[in-house]
Amino acid sequence: MNENIAEEYIALISNLFGSFSDLNKDSIKLSHMQNHVIEFMYMKQRALNIKEISIGLDMAKQQLTNIIRDLELSGYLVKVSDPNDKRAVLVSLTPAGKETQDKKWLEIYKRLSKNLTKLSDEEQHDLNYALHKANALLKKMED
Repeated sequence: MNENIAEEYIALISNLFGSFSDLNKDSIKLSHMQNHVIEFMYMKQRALNIKEISIGLDMAKQQLTNIIRDLELSGYLVKVSDPNDKRAVLVSLTPAGKETQDKKWLEIYKRLSKNLTKLSDEEQHDLNYALHKANALLKKMED
């Protein structure tokens, strides 16, 4: 049974990655790594220190520092000193950074909605249930 689950899990990752890559294509004009940082910040919805971003993205702080600098110069991020730790800085999205993600996710939603029209109502219901169930079970395995 575990082997079958592993095979389906790997197939799901591949399918989701391919589907999401198509939905996300040309939706933002940043480098791959810049997009990861902006997207991570957007999903967290709060200011983060460099260490939190580094851990969350599994990225070396040295590499992250350059990406954050470039995003700050481009007006997508802002750095301020951490009031709880004067040695650290907090990074947060600027309105322009948030707007890029708002636009990106709206475009992804539109593309997904268009793709869903290829499915019957019953198939859409099945997909909704399957995604909900997969998310709930995967979350349960984390706890």
